[in-house]
Amino acid sequence: MVEFLKNKVHNVFLFLSISIGVLYLIVTPPFQVPDEVNHFYKSYQIANGDFLTKKNDNRLGGFVPTSFVKITEPFLHLRWNTNGKTQFSSINEQFSVKLNEESKTFVDFPNAAVYSPVSYLPQSLIVLVLKSFGAPPLIIYYGVKLFMLIFWSFCIWYSIKIVPIYKWLLSFLALLPMSIYINSSLSADVVTNILGFIFIAIILKLYYSSEKINIKDFLLVLLVAVLLASAKFVYVPIVFLFFLLNKKRIEKIGSFYIGFTVLIIVSFFTALFWSSIIGNIYIPYNDYNIIYRDGLDLVKCANLHEQVSYISKNGIYIFEVFVKSMISSFQMYYKGYVGTFGWVDTQMPFLVINTTYVFIFLIAFFENNNGYVFKFKQKLIVLAIIISTICLILLSQHLTWDCVGSDTISTIQGRYFIPVFPLLFILLSNSVFNKYNLSLVIVFSIVLLSSFSLFTIYKRYYVDDKFTVVKISCDLENVNQENKFTTNIKTVVLENGAAQSSNFSRSLNNSIKLHYGDSF
Repeated sequence: MVEFLKNKVHNVFLFLSISIGVLYLIVTPPFQVPDEVNHFYKSYQIANGDFLTKKNDNRLGGFVPTSFVKITEPFLHLRWNTNGKTQFSSINEQFSVKLNEESKTFVDFPNAAVYSPVSYLPQSLIVLVLKSFGAPPLIIYYGVKLFMLIFWSFCIWYSIKIVPIYKWLLSFLALLPMSIYINSSLSADVVTNILGFIFIAIILKLYYSSEKINIKDFLLVLLVAVLLASAKFVYVPIVFLFFLLNKKRIEKIGSFYIGFTVLIIVSFFTALFWSSIIGNIYIPYNDYNIIYRDGLDLVKCANLHEQVSYISKNGIYIFEVFVKSMISSFQMYYKGYVGTFGWVDTQMPFLVINTTYVFIFLIAFFENNNGYVFKFKQKLIVLAIIISTICLILLSQHLTWDCVGSDTISTIQGRYFIPVFPLLFILLSNSVFNKYNLSLVIVFSIVLLSSFSLFTIYKRYYVDDKFTVVKISCDLENVNQENKFTTNIKTVVLENGAAQSSNFSRSLNNSIKLHYGDSF
């Protein structure tokens, strides 16, 4: 058993990822992965041949069947509402809604509009197939989710199979609750996560291989790099992993430096191309259609173009923002990388999060890698790549979601680091302690962590919260030394004691005289 787990890590991963992922699909209500509603609409748009979102009456979106909108409505109240609950019967009712592509309506999805079509090709393919058979909208939705889970699982299976080191570390990171949660959805992040893992695995395979690197190897690296740059430009620094390779082992592509230059230029211009398209279709809140903008995920004071201008005129301002934000938002991304569910509204206890990180560090520090280890120079290159990628992630969030000139970044979610954090933990590679077979412990911890996560999601969406009802009464007759009204509970006081008035009363001597906007 132990030998099988050791030698067939990729197959163990495949079994666990699909098994656990299917349970996530069952227990998670529809459209409860961040922005999944918009990703659903965007996938349909691309399936219809509209690869780029177009502006329409100062709106960004597209036409989708009215039935698509109808099946989302019963679940919208669950977003950011930890008291909101649903039932499996409510989900089952939506399966009866027919597709009816003849009846369409325009829907807004400005945040999904800024993704390239590369991020939606797998989703759109399944939407195209299922809608051609007239499948109900909810069948299409779950069909895409199931396909994305299987597609992601096989891609990571391939990555783990070819990578010569840290097979269990990569498996454990890929099987973290947040990873499975996001990668079994319609999110555009699924494709990015796949490409990030595959690129890292290919480079590590070539780095530790004794064979020559031929033109076929280079073209595969180039293809994945271009797709990654197309999916999300912030991960372009990962392409610099190519610099780890031994230039003496590269053949038939001129030289190491020519190949490296081609890779960087093509990746950079690919990212630049999509960034320019995004810049052209972007509409800030102030310019968005006034009738629809308040119901969308748009920040009133945010403006991408003005933020770029502000950053360029204020020296080291942006680096100060990066440092401050990484400190102030630590809990968000620290917990979110392991598992924050729903629309970033359902978190696991700190004890579980901390224990998971302990396991990650133990695996990274002690997993047997047969003597493979990065040299100090290579570790510096990897560290520079990690820092550069994190800075670009922070920059993209600051440009899109923060007020112009804001001194902090408010939306640093842990899931953004899924493609790059494997490199962070690989830095712990060493030749002294990496000698232990941790297979059984790792599998047990994955099953235990997944079970706890599934229970957390189930409790969040299906179990009614029990509240203790406490009745508080205040007769407005007495105020304390801090000029606050006292109540029947000594520890509870009410504000605005200065508004006490004897001009009018119902039963005793006083009342409260409030003006518009006052509260107590």
